[in-house]
Amino acid sequence: MNIGEVIKCRRQKRNITQAELAELLKVTPQAVSRWEMGVSYPDIAMVPKISEILRVSADELLGIKPSDKNREDGDNNTVLNQDQVDSIFDYTPVPVTGKSKKILVVDDADFMRMMLEDILTHQGHTVLQAKDGQECLDILRDEAVDVCLLDIGMPGMDGIEVLRKIKEGQPGLRVVMLSALSQEKNVKQALQLGADAFVVKPFQSQRLIDRI
Repeated sequence: MNIGEVIKCRRQKRNITQAELAELLKVTPQAVSRWEMGVSYPDIAMVPKISEILRVSADELLGIKPSDKNREDGDNNTVLNQDQVDSIFDYTPVPVTGKSKKILVVDDADFMRMMLEDILTHQGHTVLQAKDGQECLDILRDEAVDVCLLDIGMPGMDGIEVLRKIKEGQPGLRVVMLSALSQEKNVKQALQLGADAFVVKPFQSQRLIDRI
């Protein structure tokens, strides 16, 4: 299900009207209606609040489906927050330039790709989309991009394997991992394989923009 379908299903299970949900989120009932019809979608910053009100995980809202490998390892691995991830990557904020970039967004969730395209195009960037790892690699064979924004938990080839293949073929391509699978193992492996940054879902738009 996409995020609008999840919101509708969970709202109805909790016997909350669209107007009541809108009031709790400080948006209009029309906005909630548009989400549920798939016409628009909530801002990423609202996901934690929606998750809390509807008692649904952020992963389910965002359509995140961890691979079997990550499900097995996750219980035995510390999940890191953004500050902890930044410490591992030795991230230092730098002034944001106005230079436009061509960015390839790779995520199996339709909502996430559309939302990222909206965020990035409003910053003046050009966005290409891939729904899985193989499509990502196919696009990179034909298109020159500046940054690849890469999810980890995707069906088939996961983001760690895609990162490995990208760096084998195009070692100079900038790659930003964007995933809720922020277990320490995944973060350190991404760094070792050459990722330039790691943004934890759900995220604040500015944090992503800063790293790109």
